[in-house]
Amino acid sequence: MHASPTAPSVERVIGPPAGMTVHGAAGSSLAVAKAVEYIDANLCEPLQLSAIAAVACMSRCHFARLFRHQVGVSPMEYQRLRRIERARHLLRKDGRRIGQIATDLGFYDQSHFVRWFRRTLGCTPTAYARAARPLVCEPADGAA
Repeated sequence: MHASPTAPSVERVIGPPAGMTVHGAAGSSLAVAKAVEYIDANLCEPLQLSAIAAVACMSRCHFARLFRHQVGVSPMEYQRLRRIERARHLLRKDGRRIGQIATDLGFYDQSHFVRWFRRTLGCTPTAYARAARPLVCEPADGAA
C-alpha cells in the first residue's frame, strides 16, 4: 500500500500533551490530555475506544470527535503513530529484531508492523534501521 498524501506525519502529531493543538473549552482539553496520557501509558496494550473515552468521562462518539478535532487524528491513529515513533527510537537505539519490536509494541505480528511503518514513514523498518545507524568504517588495507 502507498502512503496517503493527506496522512499526518509522525512529527506533526507526536508530542501531546505539551505539543497538542488545543481548541475548545478547558475541560474538554483536560479530558483529551488525560486520554493522551492514558494512551501513552498503555501504548503496547490493545486499547478499545470505549476504554479511552471512559478515561475522558465521555461517550465514545463525542470523545472520538473531540479528540480528532483537538489532536488532528483519531485516538487509534494517535496510538499507532506513537507506536511507530517508539519503534523509530528502538531501531536507532538497539539491535533488536523487527519481530521483537513489533511484539513489544503491541502490533498483531511483524507483517502488520512493517505495513504500518511503511505506510507512515515510506520505508521499511529494516531500511530505516540501516539508514539510522552510524556507518562503521573499517581501515583500508595497509592502514593502521
